[in-house]
Formats: sequence, structure tokens, C-alpha cells
Amino acid sequence: MPVNNNECQAKRLRKPPAERCEEILYAAIKVFAEQGFRCTDVQQIADLAGVGKGTVYRFYPTKDELFQAAVDDVMLRLTSQVDAAVQEITDPLEHLKQGFRTYMSFFQQHPEAVELFVHECAEFGKVSKPRYFVYSDLRRTTWLNVYQQLIDSGRCRVNDPEQILNAISNLAYGSVLVNRISGRNSSLEVMADELLDTLLHGVLGPTQTVAASDE
Repeated sequence: MPVNNNECQAKRLRKPPAERCEEILYAAIKVFAEQGFRCTDVQQIADLAGVGKGTVYRFYPTKDELFQAAVDDVMLRLTSQVDAAVQEITDPLEHLKQGFRTYMSFFQQHPEAVELFVHECAEFGKVSKPRYFVYSDLRRTTWLNVYQQLIDSGRCRVNDPEQILNAISNLAYGSVLVNRISGRNSSLEVMADELLDTLLHGVLGPTQTVAASDE
């Protein structure tokens, strides 16, 4: 019986499902970030991933599911990277600083993530909570505990962990968005240190700070 060389080669090149899924998600993130959800054709993602359109649909039956999976993939990598950076840190202040720097660094390395979040809000924001905030809410208790430890250490002027969390979360997310949307594209890693300096040491000098607190 003759051997079909093409079939043999295809079998040798067949990749494990997990690897194929990863390649599809990588392509989806890139295409969705560049073109948005509405303007993206799944065929473009299939072409970039080097698979047939049917293969994409075997993993993700609809374009909506593929988009949500792409956002989930970004958020899982972001949270994993931050968690790994702070897992050995016991001092709450250093935990705060390293977590903030790692967060900003992630978006420096993956600017396409910002575009993906913007497209998600534009396309799905009125019908469901953006996945970024879903994942942020899941981590909320963990960060509240860190800020409570910082308060308990006696180093904070603010004594409400919710206030600290909201300020830092809004500062980080807002800075990343504005930097990208405005087209400035400044170094987020440099910006992280500048923002931490302002956050932790304030804008006013010692004398002015005392005077302002007395008003």
C-alpha cells in the first residue's frame, strides 16, 4: 500500500491541543487589539495562527467566545506576573511598590493588552462587566490585606485600606490607559517610579504639608 507523504508530514506536524490553543490566542490578541472586535474576521486570526478557520471554531465556537478568551488570557498572565513578583515579599510597603512596578512593566511589554481592554469596553461594556474589573475584584481582598498590614505598621497617614486600594488601582489603570490612548507612549517602567514617588511622598514639602493639614 503506497504511503502518502503529505499525510505523514501532517501527522508529524500536528501539535498538542494546548499548544495550538496558545497559538490561536496569541493571534487573536494581536488581531483584536489592532482591528477591534467588530472589524476582525476570524479568518485573519486563523491565517496568523497558521491553522484553518474550522480549527479556530473547534476551540472557540463563536467570535465572542474567542474574544473573551483572549481577554482572559491577558488578565491571567497579568495577575500571574504580579503574584510571582510579590510572593516572597513580606514587607507590605515593598509588596505595594513591587506589585505596582510589575503591573506597569507588564503593559510596557504588552501594549496590545491596553487596546484589547479599550475594545472590550466599547463592544461589551453595556452588556457585561469588563473582564479587567472582574479579575481585579477577585484580587481585591488580597490587596486590602496588604494595605491593612501597611496601616498596622504605623507608616500610613491614611487609615482606610479601601481608600488606598482605590487610589492605587485608579492611578495605575488610568496612567496606563492615558499613556496609550494619548499617543505619548512614555516608558511605563520609568513612570512607575515617578508615580510611586508622588504617591508615597506627596507633592507638597514638609512645611506645606503641615500647613495644609491645619486648614
